[in-house]
Amino acid sequence: MNNQTINYESLFETLPERYVVFSTDSTIFTMLAANEQYLSITGKERNQVIGHGLFEVFPDTSEKAIKTGKGDLRESLEKVLATEKADSTGIIRYDLADEDGVLKVRYWQATHYPLFEEEKLVGILQSTADVTELVHSNEQLKLANYKVEEALSAGLIGSWSWDIKKDIVTADEGLAHLFGVSVEQAIAGLPLRVFIDSIYEQDKEAVTKQIQSTLDHGDSFECEYRTIDTHGKQRWVIARGKVERDSEGSAIQFPGIMIDISSRKAAEAKIQQSEERLRFMADTMPQLVWVATPDGGVEYYNKHWFSYTGVNKEIAYGEGWNDLLHTSDRARARRVWRKALESGEPYEIKYRLFHQGSGVHRWVIGRALPFRNSKGEIEKWYGTCTDIDDSIREIEMRKKLETELKQERDRLEAHVAERTSQLRLTNEGLRQEIKKRQSIEKKIREYSDELQRSNKELEEFAYVSSHDLQEPLRKIQAFSDLLAEEYGGKLGDGEEYLTRIQSSANRMSTLIEDLLVFSRVTTKPAVSKPVDLNIILEHTIADLQDRIEKEKGVVEVMGALPTVMADETHMRQLFQNLISNALKFHSPNNTPVVKVSASCDEDECMIRVSDNGIGIDEKYKEKIFAVFQRLNTKQAYEGTGIGLAVCKKIIERYGGTIQIESQLGVGTTFIITMPIEDEV
Repeated sequence: MNNQTINYESLFETLPERYVVFSTDSTIFTMLAANEQYLSITGKERNQVIGHGLFEVFPDTSEKAIKTGKGDLRESLEKVLATEKADSTGIIRYDLADEDGVLKVRYWQATHYPLFEEEKLVGILQSTADVTELVHSNEQLKLANYKVEEALSAGLIGSWSWDIKKDIVTADEGLAHLFGVSVEQAIAGLPLRVFIDSIYEQDKEAVTKQIQSTLDHGDSFECEYRTIDTHGKQRWVIARGKVERDSEGSAIQFPGIMIDISSRKAAEAKIQQSEERLRFMADTMPQLVWVATPDGGVEYYNKHWFSYTGVNKEIAYGEGWNDLLHTSDRARARRVWRKALESGEPYEIKYRLFHQGSGVHRWVIGRALPFRNSKGEIEKWYGTCTDIDDSIREIEMRKKLETELKQERDRLEAHVAERTSQLRLTNEGLRQEIKKRQSIEKKIREYSDELQRSNKELEEFAYVSSHDLQEPLRKIQAFSDLLAEEYGGKLGDGEEYLTRIQSSANRMSTLIEDLLVFSRVTTKPAVSKPVDLNIILEHTIADLQDRIEKEKGVVEVMGALPTVMADETHMRQLFQNLISNALKFHSPNNTPVVKVSASCDEDECMIRVSDNGIGIDEKYKEKIFAVFQRLNTKQAYEGTGIGLAVCKKIIERYGGTIQIESQLGVGTTFIITMPIEDEV
């Protein structure tokens, strides 16, 4: 072998292990050298390490260092200084910061070797191993072992061994629980039939056949079936075993394990139920629903999709949907779909899809969202197509209408501007007209006030005049009576003149009395109170009894009369005038009959006074209520012609009406209505 000089510095740098050299200063442990492997695992540059203290560059974040101020790494280095012998830390947690300054969990195993020069300790060499992955693997292994132990203790996993020639099956506790047999007997051994009897009845035959088939033709056995466990509950299990054969090929042993998969089966059943519900919901939705694989191939359509497009299932799946699009939309739709598949971003596009019902392509909006698993990987694409053809046509129609409306609005605005100008002129004319009308209305109000004043004065004048006329009239009557009494038989033709004077004076007195009654209706204040018209009518008939007997008449009251709010005197005058007229204006050949009746509703009462008298011609129906209006001669029927005017005045004072229905030679009916203000 040739003697060559070894470059130890180069050798140190190229060693596959991770090395770093520390100084012997126990407080700082300055790093003197480090190879590339060490720098790579620490994520530091050489100038960040060489010449700097170990714990300055890599602060000890272990729980022990935080609590006591000295971690396992420092203790090992100090032990090398004290003993000048190699020392190992074992596995320690020593977190390091990444390039962003975030601490990452790391595990290490460090061995420290003393370095001597002429038997003097001059440094410490550290061999470093990153065992983070190993620690994690051990933790996962521990967790897996723990889960297996838990599964075994919970009876979720069991094992068996079947001695085929002896027909003895030995099983552990877990399998005994799954088959509902005694643990002690299962460990000691039982015939196969005991375990077969614990299989769910509907699965026994299939399991027995598969066991026999494995014994006859194969080595491996795997079967899913149901058992009845110790508590009598049904359990789903998966059994896996392998047949061992002798040199002649005969089956001698059949060992295996059994896993309780009831939870998985229950979860699968729930998933299946959930999928069935989702499919039912999808089939009942008015939208077109579809599901695609991560690479974009469609694997499911709801019923509405098939009825909408009219295609059969053989050509629908995969990318057959693209052929149903309008030829102008196919390339664009495929491009957008591929972009969504590559980016994983939601998919949305408008295109025209063939519609079987109309035989044309209709606008739809297609949307799809990716469904990701816990790792963020896309498992499915769930999409819909919504028919928006009517909406688009409505939008187009709306745009057209908006354009037409804008044109119409422009025309209307021009017309409004023109009309506004005309209205200004019209308004000015109206203002002038309003001023004129206001002036006229003012004059009308003044005239109305004056008229009311005049009417009042006339009524007062009539009252005063009538009252004042009574005094001289009484003197005329008194002196006429004296003349008749003392000189009645001595006047000759003068006696007839005197009789005429007395007759005229009596008529004048009656006329004045009637005028006083008429004027009092307006001038005399009336106190309204509840008035029982039955009592009023009773008193009125009593007052007119002489007249009734004289005319040999009859007054009939047809049912009860109402109670109204009025003045008793007015009501008595009303009935007295109406009944008097009815008795007066009768045919000499007929007995006068007067009938009084009433009917009421929520708002008013209607009173009817009917007779079988001479009647009134239709053309005089309104005139008879005027003052001094007479339709007959004084010689035929006495009276002043004021009675009905008084009746009309009374009724109108209480907001009512009086009307007449009459037929010549048949009779007359006066119809009075009075409002009901306060019913008692």
